[in-house]
Amino acid sequence: MPSPYNPTRRNRNIGTPKQGHGTNNRMVVPKLSGFQRDCTVQIGAHIKLEREVNGRKTTFIVEEPHGGCAHACTVEDLEFLLSHIPVADWAGLDTFVLRQPTRKSRMLNPVWGRLYYHADLAFLGSRARWSGPAVFLEACKVDDIIKWSTSLDRETTDELDRLRADGHRVDRTARTHIISTDINSVRATQLYRTLLHEIGHWFDWLEKVESPAVRGEDYGELIDAYFARPKNEREAFAHRYADHWREILHDSGVIPFGRIGGQLVGEDACSDIRA
Repeated sequence: MPSPYNPTRRNRNIGTPKQGHGTNNRMVVPKLSGFQRDCTVQIGAHIKLEREVNGRKTTFIVEEPHGGCAHACTVEDLEFLLSHIPVADWAGLDTFVLRQPTRKSRMLNPVWGRLYYHADLAFLGSRARWSGPAVFLEACKVDDIIKWSTSLDRETTDELDRLRADGHRVDRTARTHIISTDINSVRATQLYRTLLHEIGHWFDWLEKVESPAVRGEDYGELIDAYFARPKNEREAFAHRYADHWREILHDSGVIPFGRIGGQLVGEDACSDIRA
């Protein structure tokens, strides 16, 4: 009886993802989620500034930009805008990072900014560590081109309208929306919308997690309930908060305002920064 083994027959799964090929070098951007403590954000060459905003000590970390990127907002811009937002709305949120994103994150997961409910920061070349909530505004390429498909859902269509209102040029071809950015339109997006949006998320967190916990409710259960809500519900709350305060600040003449302080914007301006 011949042996059932035939060396000429090759397993058709060899070299395919089904057998695990490529899983070790998959392009994935690490993310912080909720209170995950085993994911660390590395901060490279930077400066750290301590300022007082409405009587509160506030920390600004400015990472040196590179790769053709620039920080659209200055620390003074952030400080001025924060001084017109009720302190109670961002109680406990006292760290703001102007971050240089990695090339991988710019390629796979580009964002204007984000809120980390719990960030674990590690500073390159130092043993110093810092943990806590923080708002990140990311350096962007100057005069960049962003391409979106013309097949957009309702939320993405609304976002496209917001980008137009921020001053970005939006052109449409047969299959693509072409969004042309510059330093001023990026500044408008990050300063007048993204920053307020992320504070809106934090205000939502204060109302639904921190305040009930102070009244004696279980902190862990409150966190689980917060993240169990649909993402679009949380985003809608933050959009409403940002729209509300942008309208108030605009009507009172606070925004728009010119750049305050010209330093710490581009790569050349940050060439003397040391970690």
